[in-house]
Amino acid sequence: MDKQINNTIRKIIHIPQDFHDRKNVSEINLLAESNYIEFYDQINEDDISKVLKQYSNLIDEWLQWSADKRSTPTWHFVKYADNKYSVEYSSAGKESEEINTTDKFIACAIFIKREIEIGRILLMNNK
Repeated sequence: MDKQINNTIRKIIHIPQDFHDRKNVSEINLLAESNYIEFYDQINEDDISKVLKQYSNLIDEWLQWSADKRSTPTWHFVKYADNKYSVEYSSAGKESEEINTTDKFIACAIFIKREIEIGRILLMNNK
């Protein structure tokens, strides 16, 4: 994996932690700082999962990030008691999508990719 892409993924997966630590920087600004817009079409869930395995403690950060969300439509990342993970899209009055797996790294990577794609679209629309 290209060094720049690896660095971008590291920045992306740290967004929840950086958001809480830096307090005065929005999630959109953190995404912009990651250079994701430059590489978004070269970054997939497998790449995110590989880097995430080096920072497994961040999975709990992303679970909390998802739990703190209050808007719809949106993606959610959930861990169930039987160590199964789900990435779900909920939208009032529309079909929902759900991805279930026992692989926490893949589930988290799927959620991250979908979450940051929403942010990328917002950034692109604000240019």
